[in-house]
Amino acid sequence: MRLTPIIFMLLLIAASCKKESSSEKAGSHSMSIRFRVRAGDSLLSFGKPYLNAFNETFSIKTFKCYIHGVRLSHTDSINSSNLIAANHYLLNFADSNSTLLKLDVIPSVYNLITFTIGVDSIKNVSGAQNDALDPSNGMFWTWNTGYIMAKLEGNSPSALTPGNMFEYHIGGYGGANKVQRYCELRFPLGAIYDLKSGRRSEIIIDADVNTWFINPNDISIRLNPVCTTEGPLAKKIADNYSKMFNIRSVKVY
Repeated sequence: MRLTPIIFMLLLIAASCKKESSSEKAGSHSMSIRFRVRAGDSLLSFGKPYLNAFNETFSIKTFKCYIHGVRLSHTDSINSSNLIAANHYLLNFADSNSTLLKLDVIPSVYNLITFTIGVDSIKNVSGAQNDALDPSNGMFWTWNTGYIMAKLEGNSPSALTPGNMFEYHIGGYGGANKVQRYCELRFPLGAIYDLKSGRRSEIIIDADVNTWFINPNDISIRLNPVCTTEGPLAKKIADNYSKMFNIRSVKVY
């Protein structure tokens, strides 16, 4: 059968689309993101004493936070890759299994990673949910609709509370009480990485617990041992911990 020019062109376009679709499906880049917790220059051990900026001794027993909208980008291009843009992930720094993300990335050139600390407003008004947003994770306020965006609990001689406990349960999802915080993390030393198809990479991101207490707001444990409601103090603490993350290293294999 003789092919007319129009039919021939249609067959070429169909073959091209099929080939491109197959290539896109197979052409991902495997990335792992490991989150760790630090206290200043040292990796943090739960229960071990540390000093904050006010020379207050403290130890940590609980450190959790939500992140969502994880995205890789390049500042000089429109290339970006939504990693878990629609999902929420609960980082429980006492559980190493929860602090490792394994993701497929669109191959491209990138120099930064962004995400938001906290739970988006829609999820906060959707009631109790499952998976990372399951109330059994201890991050849902039963007294008020909404999630705890970040939680830090521990002990300190400076806390004049029963058992010398301090606890920061930071929540507030909208309006004047909103505590979701956007993070933009550049790769170290201004590096740019070409994440190629079929290759893999590893990013280590550290969260410094000391940032909860200082810059831009002074949060002394002695003066503020408890914050478990939304409001001005919660917003100040959120402003502080919005700068707790930094990329420690990027390795491409």
